[in-house]
Amino acid sequence: MVERDERKVIILKEVKHYICEICGTEYNDKIKAQHCEKGHCKPLEIIKERYLSVGNNAKGYPLEITVKMADGTEQKYKR
Repeated sequence: MVERDERKVIILKEVKHYICEICGTEYNDKIKAQHCEKGHCKPLEIIKERYLSVGNNAKGYPLEITVKMADGTEQKYKR
């Protein structure tokens, strides 16, 4: 009986991709990823909050917030 040393050769494929650091979307094209990153309007500050009473919201988180965005608009977010 003859024993063989059968080593398997593993071939790896290198894949390069780009990820938008704002939303996490992956792209194969660097320009598309940069376009995605530039396309997001970023929040600057919370300008208003609305809360419920502690009796209705024991954790105390805001029910809604209004955020001033980099383009000058105000956006309202509710939970």
